Amino acid sequence: MALRLALDHPDTVSRLVVIDGVPISEALARCDATFAQSWYHWFFFAQPDKPERAIGADPDAWYGDKARPDRMGVENHREFRQAIHDAATVRAMLEDYRAGLGVDRAHEEADRRAGRTVRCPTLLLWSTRDDLEDLYGDPLAVWRPWADDLRGHPIDSGHHVAEENPDDLTAALYRFLA
Repeated sequence: MALRLALDHPDTVSRLVVIDGVPISEALARCDATFAQSWYHWFFFAQPDKPERAIGADPDAWYGDKARPDRMGVENHREFRQAIHDAATVRAMLEDYRAGLGVDRAHEEADRRAGRTVRCPTLLLWSTRDDLEDLYGDPLAVWRPWADDLRGHPIDSGHHVAEENPDDLTAALYRFLA
């Protein structure tokens, strides 16, 4: 969403921060067996109705141990569990995947063909204990064609960087946005 905003409104967005992600068109272009094994859920989540039923049957089992109170903090974990037990929230999360494999991908591919890039300073941060580097090697290399002024670095955390290492994330954001 932030990438789309920066590309569509370059005179409005003065700085862009991306955390733990690459453009969906880049992820799909690099999709291989490793990606398919690790991120099979992207393709399942894009299907109509079935994911809601599968997740809704046992949300705690579906999301597994990536979200743990010892990593996220008790309050954050409680809020996460409340969200995954709310059918409307689950549907909203799934709609993001559906858009990614549909309209978002199409818009990004059109941007590439037109030579559009993010013109504002862009900060990419990624988790050291998640799989962005495993899947893409150097995440900055993936982003370079998309952003004219790119910087970034990893943050020591797992999948939920904001909850697992809020101090380092806040420091990085402050340095970039101040």
